[in-house]
Amino acid sequence: MSKNFEKFWVGSVSFTATEIFDDLNKAVAVSVPSAAAKIVIDNKTITYDFKRIKEVKTEDANTLPTPGKTNPGKGKREKVSE
Repeated sequence: MSKNFEKFWVGSVSFTATEIFDDLNKAVAVSVPSAAAKIVIDNKTITYDFKRIKEVKTEDANTLPTPGKTNPGKGKREKVSE
């Protein structure tokens, strides 16, 4: 099994978001831009800060492990209460 390493950065950027609404009340009610908004990033304001490196053992690091060959419910059982 090969090892992979994942590097994380955090950063910030200034941007302008514009969105067109067909009604003033709808525009007032919206507090954040939707997927329909046009977002323009100011490239001069992009900053990156290095945070950490993490070892990733497989490509599917976020999946559950495969079940074992034995049944965990198999074996002696003891009655604890009536």
